[in-house]
Amino acid sequence: MKTTAIARRAELLRLYTGLPWQSALRRVMAAPPGAPLIQQPKTDQLLLEAQVMRALAWRHISTIHPWGIEYVDPRPDQLRIRFGPDPAARRYHEETQVLDLAEVLLPRTDGHGDVMGIPGVRPHVEDGLVVLRMLGTSASVTLLGLDANEWMKAVRYQDLRLAALGMTSCHRALPDQRHPAESRSRTAARRGRGAMTEASAWMASGLLRRVGLIRTLGIPLAVTGWIGDLERAGGEHWIIDPTFAEGQNRTGHRRLMALLSAPGWGMPLTTREEHCNCHLPPGFSDQCTIFATGSAEWPGRLQVRAIHRRGERLSQIQEDSPALYAAQRLLHRAVPPWVDRWVERESSGVSGVAALTGPAPTA
Repeated sequence: MKTTAIARRAELLRLYTGLPWQSALRRVMAAPPGAPLIQQPKTDQLLLEAQVMRALAWRHISTIHPWGIEYVDPRPDQLRIRFGPDPAARRYHEETQVLDLAEVLLPRTDGHGDVMGIPGVRPHVEDGLVVLRMLGTSASVTLLGLDANEWMKAVRYQDLRLAALGMTSCHRALPDQRHPAESRSRTAARRGRGAMTEASAWMASGLLRRVGLIRTLGIPLAVTGWIGDLERAGGEHWIIDPTFAEGQNRTGHRRLMALLSAPGWGMPLTTREEHCNCHLPPGFSDQCTIFATGSAEWPGRLQVRAIHRRGERLSQIQEDSPALYAAQRLLHRAVPPWVDRWVERESSGVSGVAALTGPAPTA
């Protein structure tokens, strides 16, 4: 493969995942020419990643990076997630990545049999790294950027806190097998709403594996995600609302959707509708919304609410959190001009893939 082709594949991998340049380059050079670099994992791995994405979608702490994630390293049989440092200027210093992750990822049950966290997940420290493994499968997610000792302290703290609230930490009670509440949760997940949730796991996993794309919008200020009503045709309705500054208006959010659905790199998404307010002056609406759906074989719907902070709203953010804004300013990932040309070329003739310019798509 020519040097230029290798470099461009590495740059695309870096944009999609946030991987450091040298890591992305090594991945490309080790892969067969033209082989997909972001593959959909097998079922057990897919389901674990989808549950991790759901747990991280709405963080309850301040983070520098989108969802607190510096980069991901996706492989067919595993996923590594590098979490960024805690903001030095955060409002509440007791709110840390490690404490929040121990709370939202690890399963616990109350006296009514409900399970919070990820049922069936068990935490391990292997060679100094924090690893989540799903019982009875080979699926794993490695949490990079966390100090192993701090992680174990955080887990103990959460276990004690939950016990005081009358809850049971499933991993502590039964480290090598599922708690009865987890088993009931697993059975329920295979019926009704749970079955549709599993059918849309490709979307949640796919978003997590392409988390770096959020940084192409501009300076990433925040991002949250949640699941709306189930679709009539089946599957989940995912909503994400990346908030950013100093973006490129319509080109930015259209590029994000085009990259998310680009053949060979993105997901099987078709853009159906767009509501763009980029033409309005600051102070009216900062939000542009794009709706996309999967095909019949890929049930689910994605709504991206791109929120471009400008004018007085941006000035207020800069005034209230100058140190955090300065740190986030360094995260913006500039998109080389050739990437826009590549997106236009690769997406031409693909139904529903939005062009970077031109009229909005219609359903």
